[in-house]
Amino acid sequence: MIASSPFRAAAATASEPAVLARSLADALALPAPDSGTRIGLLYVSDSMARHGTELLAALRDATGVHQWVGAAGVALIANRREYYESPTAVAMVGELPQHEVRVIGPGVQSFEALCERLQGFLGLDDPGRLILHADPGFTGLEDLLTRVDRETAWFCTGGVGSGQGEVVQFAGEVVSGGVSGLALRGSVPLAARHTQGCSPLPRQYRLSETWRNIIVKLDDRPALPVFREVIGDVLSRDLRRALGYIHIGLPISGSDTGDYRVRNIIGIDLDRDLLAVGEMLSQGSNILFVRRDGQAAREDLERMLAEIRAQSGNAIRGGVYVSCLGRGRYQFGDEGAELAIVQDALGEVPLVGFFANGEIFANRLYGYTGVLTLFT
Repeated sequence: MIASSPFRAAAATASEPAVLARSLADALALPAPDSGTRIGLLYVSDSMARHGTELLAALRDATGVHQWVGAAGVALIANRREYYESPTAVAMVGELPQHEVRVIGPGVQSFEALCERLQGFLGLDDPGRLILHADPGFTGLEDLLTRVDRETAWFCTGGVGSGQGEVVQFAGEVVSGGVSGLALRGSVPLAARHTQGCSPLPRQYRLSETWRNIIVKLDDRPALPVFREVIGDVLSRDLRRALGYIHIGLPISGSDTGDYRVRNIIGIDLDRDLLAVGEMLSQGSNILFVRRDGQAAREDLERMLAEIRAQSGNAIRGGVYVSCLGRGRYQFGDEGAELAIVQDALGEVPLVGFFANGEIFANRLYGYTGVLTLFT
């Protein structure tokens, strides 16, 4: 039988790991355990990451919860608040059915290693759900996700850790490198959606000539003049400003919702009319241009929340929200504005998460995205 008890979420700020753990435990105020397995989600600030081992040990002692997964982030999320530039940890604890959840770790570096870790728990054809945390230095992440998408029935959400130093992860212990997280069998009900935070500009363009990540020609025309036409005369006079909120969208093949991945335009060659993009390109494929601003982000977030709320009804127990480093106060204006929109729509559910170096949804790596995973 699926456990129906709600999750509990809390945040605390303190410079000493033991004090931080005690404050989290007090705020969580966990009742006696039921018949399920207690799992904790833990996200720590950049300044607290180096104390990860001590914090985890203290949190186990203070809460009695031994299985924790999570990551470090430059900024953190708990309920309605965003936490920046402070020694903070946010935690959520919930009960899941015994034998229906497995911790993934430590630091899985390949698809084969992931399959080995899940052997006997999830077969390739089983409809499992994976909540993943990835190291920002793990160059094999997109290849791993691609193979998950092509070769399994699994569905991945999550994000890439962020920080100035070593970006730790939690997977039963403190780990680094590769990916870690939670695997859940299909009997554990989840709902997941993502919000792009951008508005597509009209029409798509064919990459008629490229070199690595350089766009040479679009629709057989030099790339920069096409870009100038797209953004108009006013923005064309200040290309530096234009690059602040006009980006490239890479359409996802087979998507029936017009889904795309956003990548930065990282450079312009005025002499040769070239555009450089933050992604290796495939000549002959299509791209689109997208506008990223606060209003577009708000509208798309509200659309996503309406969809996931309609799917989940009143059965939401808790959630994980992974948002891009470029969102939050940088895109929505006031600190906490993004989370207020989320909580207003969901009804004050327990919620934790972090601001990521990249966001994982439906087995793909995104940017400028918010990914919401709900336990229902």
